[in-house]
This record gives sequence, C-alpha cells and structure tokens, in this order.
Amino acid sequence: MPWTFFFSLFLLLLSACPRPEADPTKADLTQYIETARSWAKTELQINAAIAKVREDQFVHDDLVISTLRPIVDVSQKYVQQLESHHPRTPPLRNVHLEYIEAWRAHYLAFSGMIDAVEKKDYIQLAKANDELLAAQNALADALTDLSRLMQETGLRSAPPSNQQSRPSAPSPGGPASQMAPKGM
Repeated sequence: MPWTFFFSLFLLLLSACPRPEADPTKADLTQYIETARSWAKTELQINAAIAKVREDQFVHDDLVISTLRPIVDVSQKYVQQLESHHPRTPPLRNVHLEYIEAWRAHYLAFSGMIDAVEKKDYIQLAKANDELLAAQNALADALTDLSRLMQETGLRSAPPSNQQSRPSAPSPGGPASQMAPKGM
C-alpha cells in the first residue's frame, strides 16, 4: 500500500532530522542551583546578623557593631564569590547580575550602618536601614526572576494561583533553598 510506504518514508526522514538539543538555559539553571547550594551557609550567616540587629531595633550600639562588623567582610567576600560565577546563558546571566547587585547593596548598607553607629549619627543609621530594606527587596526581586526562569524552563512548577508570585522576604538559604528544582 502506498500510504505505508509514505508513512515509513516520513518516519525515516523524521528520524534523520536533527533533534533540538536540550534547552541550554535549563542546563545552566540546573548547574546554577547546584552551585548556589554552596552559597546557602554564607547567606544564612548574613541573614542571622540582620535578624539579630533588627530584633534589638538598633538600640545597643555595641551589639550592632559587634554583629555587623564581621558581616561587612563576609558580605564583601560573598559579592566577590558571586562575581566569580559566570552563567553561560543570557537569561540566567541577567538574573545573576541582579542577584550580585542585591548583595552588593547589602554590603554597602552594612558599611553605612557601622559608620553611622560609630559616629552616633542615627539619621544616617535610619537611611542605611532603608538601604538594607531596599537591598532585601532587590534580592526578593532577583529570586522571583530566578523562580520565573525556572518555571519557564520546566525546572519548577508554577505556584498555585492563590499564592503570591513574589516572595515576601528573601530566603535565608538563598536560591538553593528556595529554588530547588522539582524532583530534587
């Protein structure tokens, strides 16, 4: 029968067609999340310091200085560590740059807080705290963009329709804890 011949020919031609390679962004994201797992400890350390000084409401200058001074160095080194990571695909590279800038803003806010407390300039301290809040919002935005990218590549299911698409606060463990691909 001629239709079986054409069907067989179609299957033969179809099998000879080059298959599209796996989504490079998906592969890059998978590798990124694996790398991000190593960042979780540092982010937990930084976020614990933020929580400690906020719990104190910046009342005790000694506590603010003793808590944040080491975090200034930790956050500076962390930004350098993030800068040494270079995602291959443009969508992930853009999200990663956004992530770096959010952590750089954390570092600058911490530095401003230490400076303000040492000078006993509480207006400057309030401004530095506002900068820290903005940095945390920028981090939440970066994590939202990362989550969206993971959804687009099929690494993460879409959140239920009744759930907010933007995290209310940065994840204490960074992208690895918040953005674990489905099935991991």
